[in-house]
Amino acid sequence: MATLATVLAFSRAQSQTDSNGLTNANGIIFANEALVDFRRRLQSAGIDASQTQEAYTSIVANQGTYLYPTDMFRLKTIELNFTDQNVSNYLPATQVDVANLPGGVSFSWLRTQASTAAPQWDDRGDQYEIFPTPLTSNANGIRMFYYLEATEYTATSDTIAYPESLDYRIVGWRISYLYLKSLGKIDIANDYLKEYEERVKQLIASLGQGSQSPIQVQVMTPFYNGWQL
Repeated sequence: MATLATVLAFSRAQSQTDSNGLTNANGIIFANEALVDFRRRLQSAGIDASQTQEAYTSIVANQGTYLYPTDMFRLKTIELNFTDQNVSNYLPATQVDVANLPGGVSFSWLRTQASTAAPQWDDRGDQYEIFPTPLTSNANGIRMFYYLEATEYTATSDTIAYPESLDYRIVGWRISYLYLKSLGKIDIANDYLKEYEERVKQLIASLGQGSQSPIQVQVMTPFYNGWQL
């Protein structure tokens, strides 16, 4: 598999420079910016190829607020199970909008009166609160799916991981853009940025392909000895 050294070689060729111009140190910095930007774009497009994770947290009696996983980049969904660890009893939690609570309802009311059959949650930055506040503990009562934080490069020998490995040059184009931009060569840099944007668009289209959803009905038409679509 390609390594970051391979990517930097591509970027140097595109930028018509060498390791004295685009150094390894700056290359790693630019590569990490490119990595995070690309993953963010995949997540914004709802592409699970940006790496997802399933994780569990134990519900603690009388505790409503919990920290998010430290390796979480972006949350997909939270499910709650107030009774046991039966996979059939996890229910999707609905996010609460602090600025748009139903009339006459407060957070205090939600903490004590919200239904365990229709759980809710509220985002608090690096933590979240679930409703209702649990009265009893339950191991692994919180289940969440989230996009993983990207593992950043620390050396040019680091392997290019999936999904960047599908086309490692996508990182290389953005490195070239960032390098030339740092030199003040804005017009040339923007040409590389356009190439990067096009590669991102193409890869998102490829990774986002799947079955037709919803399935569309195709009308059958008469044929001389039967039917055809």
